[in-house]
Amino acid sequence: MKHGIQIKKNKNFFIFFFIFFVTIFYSNSLSSLTVLGALNKVSGKISKIKIENNEEINFGTLKIVVKTCNKSPPEDPPENSAFIKIWDKKFEKEEENIFSGWMFSSSPSISAVDHAVYDVWVIECMISYIDD
Repeated sequence: MKHGIQIKKNKNFFIFFFIFFVTIFYSNSLSSLTVLGALNKVSGKISKIKIENNEEINFGTLKIVVKTCNKSPPEDPPENSAFIKIWDKKFEKEEENIFSGWMFSSSPSISAVDHAVYDVWVIECMISYIDD
């Protein structure tokens, strides 16, 4: 009788660790990709910027880092939200943090970047598959 209980406990233990390792593997193989729109107000050029979570990209004098990007479920109204940090790198000066907060694709004016030359907004959040 005791052997049956021991086998049942080992089976539950094995299932728990199997789910744990699959979750870790799955989270390492997927990454969120954020698509941003950027406008240079001087030249009038609009660019699409693709950036992965916690990676840094430069656009003109701006340094942009997307911490996380979320997409609404299909049954809800379409919405993409991203937590973004933006610094302005000026010549011979330290970087100045000009934006840190959430941006929403449906309402870009709610949390806009306040910069004389550049505008940045969220277009879409996607999932990219990374090959290790």
